[in-house]
Amino acid sequence: MLEKLGPEKLRRHCDPHIFSFSSTEEIEPLSGIIGQERALEALRLGLSLKAPKSRHNVYVAGEPGLGKTSAVTQFLEEISQNQPVPPDICYVHNFLTPHMPRYLLLPPGKGRELKEDMDRFLEFLERELPRVMESEEMRARARRERELLEARREALFRELEAKARSLGFAVQRTPFGINTIPLKPDGSPYSHEEFQALPEEEKSAILRKQTELQDLVRETFQRLGELEESWQAQQKKLTQEAVRFLIEPRLSQLQAKYAGIPRVSEFLNAVLQDIVANAENLVAGKAKPQLPIPLPEPDRFLRYRVNLLVDRSGMKGAPVVVEENASYINLFGTIERRVQFGIVTTDFTQIRPGALHRANGGYLVLSALNVLRFPLSWDALKIALKSGEIRVEDPAQMLGYASTEGLRPEPIPLQVKVILIGPLWLYYLLYFYDEDFRKLFTIRADFDTEMPWTEEAAWAIARFIRARSLENPG
Repeated sequence: MLEKLGPEKLRRHCDPHIFSFSSTEEIEPLSGIIGQERALEALRLGLSLKAPKSRHNVYVAGEPGLGKTSAVTQFLEEISQNQPVPPDICYVHNFLTPHMPRYLLLPPGKGRELKEDMDRFLEFLERELPRVMESEEMRARARRERELLEARREALFRELEAKARSLGFAVQRTPFGINTIPLKPDGSPYSHEEFQALPEEEKSAILRKQTELQDLVRETFQRLGELEESWQAQQKKLTQEAVRFLIEPRLSQLQAKYAGIPRVSEFLNAVLQDIVANAENLVAGKAKPQLPIPLPEPDRFLRYRVNLLVDRSGMKGAPVVVEENASYINLFGTIERRVQFGIVTTDFTQIRPGALHRANGGYLVLSALNVLRFPLSWDALKIALKSGEIRVEDPAQMLGYASTEGLRPEPIPLQVKVILIGPLWLYYLLYFYDEDFRKLFTIRADFDTEMPWTEEAAWAIARFIRARSLENPG
């Protein structure tokens, strides 16, 4: 026989006698998650699967209001504590291909050390380089080389003059070259009228000798050019030797400090070679004429600096990054630009990181609905996961539109687990209509809306209340 139930029978009552406390202040707060063992097991499985590229990512499905994001973040922060801290990420100038800055990966904290080491080295260089280049010893050596050059030039001219006199000519040096003047038997020059009055045969003989002399003049000028080139090469060699003697000990110390990181060693070696090759320009940039309108002075040592993109100093465990606004720039970073007097410029120090850079080596948590509001972000994220690389690109280039020629930073190796959080219906929509999603998000963790009513569950809820009261004491 059917019995009508009253309202008091349609709700479950918790028997307070199962609790041995009078206030939640007396119990330990809950550090875990209530009633989502199955979801956590699936999440743990997805995070444990390793692949050469980030293939086994996780979609966390469930109704709104279940606390999925906070639960997943708490779980990730707990498991990440026992995992290694990923490397620092830096960008430096590429001396071979300037528009493609090179990345450096260094042990945690070493990126900041390298940046500070290079800043100190450049302060030393800015202070000491002019002193060495303008030293009395360098000037004396330059004077000696210049005097030697002038002596050799004079010897060549005297040789030319002797050959010219043997041919019956005098040579006259002018700012525009050398004039050849025919001489009479007594050694005095012919006037124009006297030369024209000569018999044709004699004039022809003089002109033939003049042609021969012109060949000697050209040969002399060629030898003078070779002397000048040799002098310039010698001056450059002296400068390079002095600069190398100045900076090599400093850079050798850094080479020893970062010996286990090949890319840093390559960078330091390139810095040494570039400074030695461009020392005169680095010093010359110091003294410039005053302009009516003062312009900001460019950093002459910019290409030797280090752009520290991600600093892991003091970090414990793998990073857990929650990105609530998954725009393209927020995910992949950007290359900022400067505008000075209408001119747009940029360089490797203007590269800025995105959430993928910060999460590299760890975990990135995204809202599925949010990331899909940015189609460019979604497509670029799938490309990054498939290729195993983070590329910092202009969004216009990503879309295939023409853009101004700029930097194309070297892609950084990517090793990350992406956790997408969203409703179940969206998972099925993506699963059936997006082939890349099927391949990249191979694990689904379902958050339940129900849990068994047990005494253990009641205690867990009490401890959960205690934990929340500690988080929000007001």
